[in-house]
Amino acid sequence: MPSIVQVSRPFFTSSELSYLHSFTIPDHKKIGYNQRKHQIFQYIFQICKSLKLPLRVLNTTMNYYQRYYLFNKFEEMNEESEIVEENDPFIVSLACLFLASKNEDCIKKLRDILIISNKLRDLDESTINIDHQRKIIMNLEFKLLQIIKFDFINGSNNIPSPDQLVVTFSKKLGLDYKSSMFSWLITFDIMSTPLCLIIPPHCIALAIIIVTLNLKPKHLSTKYNKVEDENTDYQDNLIKILEKIDSFKDFKCPEPLVNEGIIYILDYYIHQMNFSILNDYIPSIDPELGKEQIFKFMDLKSRFNDLKILNEASTNKPLLQQDFYLKKWDYSIGLKGSVRFMLGNKRRRFDQEFDLNESKPKS
Repeated sequence: MPSIVQVSRPFFTSSELSYLHSFTIPDHKKIGYNQRKHQIFQYIFQICKSLKLPLRVLNTTMNYYQRYYLFNKFEEMNEESEIVEENDPFIVSLACLFLASKNEDCIKKLRDILIISNKLRDLDESTINIDHQRKIIMNLEFKLLQIIKFDFINGSNNIPSPDQLVVTFSKKLGLDYKSSMFSWLITFDIMSTPLCLIIPPHCIALAIIIVTLNLKPKHLSTKYNKVEDENTDYQDNLIKILEKIDSFKDFKCPEPLVNEGIIYILDYYIHQMNFSILNDYIPSIDPELGKEQIFKFMDLKSRFNDLKILNEASTNKPLLQQDFYLKKWDYSIGLKGSVRFMLGNKRRRFDQEFDLNESKPKS
């Protein structure tokens, strides 16, 4: 029997994401998908809190959830429906959580996850067949394994999650509590976005810190604010830290990738500020500008217009159509044992794209 080789692809370009979504999330469903994803994020967060799972499990779950809908059609379901179906986004998210807990070495019994999840959705336990739920989730898990190509590099033993890295980088740079907390809140917001499918976590973490240092979050409302944080020295110190950062030398982060993260984060808050967690911790009107906080992010983005980002010349539509990885996957192939899954390193593309950006036309 001929064998098919599938190489994992941890990261995608924005063009690849848009191309895949054009088949799985029609334009008329995009708003519904984003709204449901926000609900799913809060739903999984509550389950993680109840099971005392670390935040990195939530991060990996959202990575798997968004990756799933790159290759499977999004179907809207009634949130309170007691009918268990494989295309229910809530059931899909539980399968992602179950696999993520294993990958992050925080294994929980599927039955325990289901008991808590059903309570959160106010589903009547007397009418819910947990064994049927388990069967569907196990089937979904096998699909997820094929989607990620059995690539578990994302686990805690290999690559820390952005929330862990933000704390580590903040300590290394000597950031105060307020700035560190501001960065952490951004990290929490960004977890529900597809940025984790575009650039590596250490580049996300550094991009978040650079945004924080540029915004100088003087008016963040936190429980442990220090008096000295309000001094002029506080602002000057943040500027000095920002000027000393060498993204590649200090953190092994290629500059174009960090810039991709910066632009994405600023765009997120420009369009989603009212729905963000960060919005609950800062004044609705910035005391210095006298305007809504969104204008602060818009002003910062206007100053970053000349940032060098990745050139997506290698992902034009004709090439995307020829990319076998992006074609619809037949899950039955895995059952026949005629496919081999191998680890891939998509980071090599980053170097190639960087070279395209750096190359100059010969005279």
